[in-house]
Amino acid sequence: MKKSHLCSLLSIEHPIIQAGLPLVSNPELVAAVSNAGGMGMLGHNAVLPEGGDIAKNLRENIRRVRHLTDKPFGVSLFLGNESIQELVEAVIEEVVKVVVTYGGSPAIYTGHLKENSVAVIHHVGTVRHARGAEAQGVDAVIADGNEGGGRRAYDELPSMVLIPQVADAVSVPVIANAGIMDARGYVAALALGAEGVQLEARFIATKECAAHPKVKEAILSAIDTGTVVVGRYHIPMRLLRAPGSLKLRNGACPPPDQARTVWESHFNTRTQRLAMIEGDLENGLASCDAAVGLICDIVSAGEVVEGLVNGAAEIIAQFKDL
Repeated sequence: MKKSHLCSLLSIEHPIIQAGLPLVSNPELVAAVSNAGGMGMLGHNAVLPEGGDIAKNLRENIRRVRHLTDKPFGVSLFLGNESIQELVEAVIEEVVKVVVTYGGSPAIYTGHLKENSVAVIHHVGTVRHARGAEAQGVDAVIADGNEGGGRRAYDELPSMVLIPQVADAVSVPVIANAGIMDARGYVAALALGAEGVQLEARFIATKECAAHPKVKEAILSAIDTGTVVVGRYHIPMRLLRAPGSLKLRNGACPPPDQARTVWESHFNTRTQRLAMIEGDLENGLASCDAAVGLICDIVSAGEVVEGLVNGAAEIIAQFKDL
């Protein structure tokens, strides 16, 4: 397949990015994706011990990745984190070259990061947000469809609708995120105008990922209705269908003036840790992509990348014969 501008921007072989998932985008996973020719992304709080120093933990993780690979990798930063300033400085001082930002305005740190030779990719959920991010100088945007896991945009635009409109609206590379699990989704995203893809749950279901085995087992057992959305109209969140998320979805809706505070009290680092790290799906909450029913095995991260690349080439070759 022809290399995209995104590959040149990130110095990678394949335009495939592993999402920097909170808590479980550990150094071993990141290095495995990068070694396979994609872009591994460290989560800002990957394998952070409870009560640990988040900036120190990030620095240690960056150094661990460098011990495992000499290929490019990046860091995913949640702009709403209370320690975001420290995390940004840690990225700059550790000479990380790529950052994905989400959960806040790109106006805050994009300029500072770029002044320090860091390429910035920002998550967007609408055309307006994509244009705004481009105006702030980001190098690429991730078109984040409603099928993705975790917090969702209020407008609930699915990838099929969002990706081509964002691709038409901005001149920077567009990366498709959400609903992509295999080569079919990869090719579809390229056909819609994306230059690359980012995968979430597919990389959780890998041998290297730090997610608890019970979470991986639940992902393998999931069907097409394997996720639920809670907090709609307040803080929409897509979660793995499990006792904890169903209890939250079926509970009483909080009063409008308290809704945001209540939903944030439920979906936080503690409840994510319970599920993703400790395997407690009764009390914890696990973010998950809506296409989880397409995952049927636990493989290495390198095999995921290889499957996407080879599968996409086969699909495209079939179309050449039409």
